[in-house]
Amino acid sequence: MVNVKKLLFALIAFIFIISMNSSVFASQNIVINTNGINTNTVNNSTNSTGTTSLEVVENKVCTIDVDEYGRFEKKITSYDEKSVTLSLSFTNIKEIEESKKDVEIFLVIDNSSSMTENSVEGKTRKQVVIDSANSLVDKLYAANPNAKIGIVGFSSLDSTAGETEGTIEDAELRLELSNSKEDVKSAITNLAELKAGPRTNIEAGLTIAQDNFSSEENIERYVVLLTDGVPNNATDGTFATYSGKVATRTKAKIEEIEDSGINIIATMINLDTETVEPSTGKTYRALAEEIFGTVETPTTSKYYNIPDSEMEDTIVNDIYNDLVVRTDNTLKNIVIKDYFPQEIIDNFNFEYVASPNVGNVSQKVDTTDNSITWNIELLSEGETASLSYKLTLKDNYNKEIVDKILPTNEKVDITAENNNNKFEETSNVSPTVRVRYQKPVDNTVANTVIPQTGENSTGLVTAIISIIAIVVIARIIYIRKYSDK
Repeated sequence: MVNVKKLLFALIAFIFIISMNSSVFASQNIVINTNGINTNTVNNSTNSTGTTSLEVVENKVCTIDVDEYGRFEKKITSYDEKSVTLSLSFTNIKEIEESKKDVEIFLVIDNSSSMTENSVEGKTRKQVVIDSANSLVDKLYAANPNAKIGIVGFSSLDSTAGETEGTIEDAELRLELSNSKEDVKSAITNLAELKAGPRTNIEAGLTIAQDNFSSEENIERYVVLLTDGVPNNATDGTFATYSGKVATRTKAKIEEIEDSGINIIATMINLDTETVEPSTGKTYRALAEEIFGTVETPTTSKYYNIPDSEMEDTIVNDIYNDLVVRTDNTLKNIVIKDYFPQEIIDNFNFEYVASPNVGNVSQKVDTTDNSITWNIELLSEGETASLSYKLTLKDNYNKEIVDKILPTNEKVDITAENNNNKFEETSNVSPTVRVRYQKPVDNTVANTVIPQTGENSTGLVTAIISIIAIVVIARIIYIRKYSDK
């Protein structure tokens, strides 16, 4: 019995010692790193301040229509994590409009000998006028198919036919008003075949044109005079003189035609200030100005005094512009004001990326109303003005804007003018952005799993062995007790 008690005591002591050692080892919480160094903690975090990024929430295009003339657009064209670039454009959406109104035009062309004696780059002056007049006709019919054009040629008759020189017969109707481009160009070209007379009777040419206009109402009427000479014949029998009755009658005819509502576009070619007419002692230009006035203050609706080198450009382009009635669709005095919200001003830096290609813009944001102002003096049909700027998030931005949807502008105001009509438009549609902030991540980790007290498998095994041992010893004691009896 004594041996059994000793055995039981020794077994219990053994179990106690094992249990204590297991608990101690399980509670030490040791981390073993990959280098085999024991340490209490390892911090692998690489971001202790967090990250900020900018995102576009909605690229809503701010569009403003200015009546039927212009269209403004503001939109985001690029962005990154810290900035956003916005582009502004304003387009005159109108096209050049040329009137299709009914029009009657007489081309009154000089056929005197001086037109054939001079040459321009291998061509006679007359041939350059003929070629240029044909090009003018092409453009006129392309712009206005309703146009009607007639042709008058003028010069004096041969000097041997003195009975009729200085009369209306010094000019000839080569083509009545016609809407056939082919007939008109043929009549112009055929002037080259006519025999040129020695003198110039402008009054006769103007009179025939005046007498052959229609009597219809609401029609624009024009006489285009193309000559290189000062008149020296009149229709009252006076001829071969450069002043007196010839000048008086010619000027009176011009004023009479203008007063009747017919516009005269007079083109004098190669009348310089140096060549003197012998009988008067005056230059040919001075003699012409007695009748037609000057370019600045003409007697006629329009007066051109040009050198030979400008004949083609003047006839084909300048006179064409005088004859074609255009609708003025230009936009003038355009003012665009772009206003920024206070949160944008406080938290973003502003800078221009591209200066305006038309007009001028304020150098920086006006802090009195948080705006920039773009001024455009004139915008022609089909023309587009543009500029762009960048908004960059400041390093020390206010964290209260994080996750808020921020409009990039508060509103845009536009004023513009056309033909004394004033327009005012506004819009508060704006592209929007949002600032995102991500907190630093705690990346502290252990390289091995740390066993915790009460969770060690050795403790569990020890408990099981202890129970088994106690049961076995108890059984032995029981058997011995009853075997001794």
